Amino acid sequence: MSVSTEPTGWHQNSEMTPELEAYTLLRQVHSMLEMYNRYDLRGEDLTVPQFMILNYASRSGVPLSEISARMMCDNSNLTGIVDRLIAKGYVERRPDPNDRRVSLICLTDAGAEKLRNLRPRHHERLRKRMRSLSEHEVKQLRALLQSLYSGLITSPEDEGDGQ
Repeated sequence: MSVSTEPTGWHQNSEMTPELEAYTLLRQVHSMLEMYNRYDLRGEDLTVPQFMILNYASRSGVPLSEISARMMCDNSNLTGIVDRLIAKGYVERRPDPNDRRVSLICLTDAGAEKLRNLRPRHHERLRKRMRSLSEHEVKQLRALLQSLYSGLITSPEDEGDGQ
């Protein structure tokens, strides 16, 4: 796969602020990693959302609402994805014994085995994709992204202030 080293749509001009450049790069890096993940998981007969759900599920069960919050989407978006994982035998949907309104997503033996086999290969591919960064740079990147994430979560955006 041939990919340009210049970010797509990169126009150096006076309107391009450091924040806009960083935002553009974050979106493009995310898109590239998603593309690579889709390609890798296709050979495993999984989609990226299915893989994410498998990672968030547990043997004892995790409420679908918790999984959807971690994936930053609505429960209704995950219903069909969970149904396909159930059809593959990787998860089960069970009622929460403490609240019958809540569905728990439970990892099956087959789902746990799939993760046991897949995670090491996924982690190795990710490590290789970040090989252009030193260990120290990866730690710095993680700290910067965590700081940005925390700021976005804890500070409601002032959409109406015109800025």
